[in-house]
Amino acid sequence: MKDTYDIVFDHKDNKHFNQDLNNLIKRSPNNNFEKWLFKDKQLENFSPITIVNEKNEIIAALGILKFNVFISGEKCSAVQIGNFFIKEAYQNENLEEILIEAAIYKYSNLVDILISYCGVKDEEILKKSGFERRQEYLFFIPWNEKEQTESSKLIKLDLSVSHDFELVKEALLHSSKQSSILDTKGDSLVKFHNIQKYFENDLWYIPSLETVVCFRIEDGIFDFIASFSSHNVDVNEILNIIVPRGIKRVDFGFMPDIREGLHITKTDSFVRTGLDIHSCLYLKEITTGLKDKKYMFPLLSRQK
Repeated sequence: MKDTYDIVFDHKDNKHFNQDLNNLIKRSPNNNFEKWLFKDKQLENFSPITIVNEKNEIIAALGILKFNVFISGEKCSAVQIGNFFIKEAYQNENLEEILIEAAIYKYSNLVDILISYCGVKDEEILKKSGFERRQEYLFFIPWNEKEQTESSKLIKLDLSVSHDFELVKEALLHSSKQSSILDTKGDSLVKFHNIQKYFENDLWYIPSLETVVCFRIEDGIFDFIASFSSHNVDVNEILNIIVPRGIKRVDFGFMPDIREGLHITKTDSFVRTGLDIHSCLYLKEITTGLKDKKYMFPLLSRQK
């Protein structure tokens, strides 16, 4: 990297840098999380790292999201490595490696774990920087397809309706943990972005439990993506309401608090019901001890 380039870690109060970063992100080709953030000006917990040239222009950036991971009830601080944004004229200068190293330099003494759900082109960069590819697991239970669900009202939600939009947004923001085994907090914006991108037609509300649920059904498989409530709700109680007859198996988009009958299998993708969300998890653990354990991070918490 040229000596005239500088790394900037914090410029939230700098209008010039924010506008420059916004323009760089807007020019990116795909509908990514960072583009959605800037569009709606929801920048909480978002702390990008940028490289600026001698003209004080941002030529490269890396999205960084700060949040918390709860592992067996213990609160751990974390950052999620997001997308790279590189100006076309600087594509061949290996600025991605500089940005990743800058992230490690800044956060290795501040957080317990660094996480990335990388695209294929990012893998070599992450490996060079000490990240490890980790196996993820699918958690599921067989289901009696003749089992009758409880009689309870279930309301379909429509995000184009302002009331439903705010209901889901608030449920995400103030939700208690879905799992006592492994869960995330402080990343409600990522979860809301993924709901709007992938699951906007799969949202329901259970008035009796004051709970928002997200699920998909296809060919006897019930994909239980997530549930959100301000109070703790037993997952079996939710299942007894939302799973209809004819279901043979329930797959979870999170680690459920189920002690009996839970099956675990290695997986490279999630959501069998019409979506193929690829698993490409890379971790750099500082103080956490997840290696050799069977786990999955919540499906909705992934930026990529």
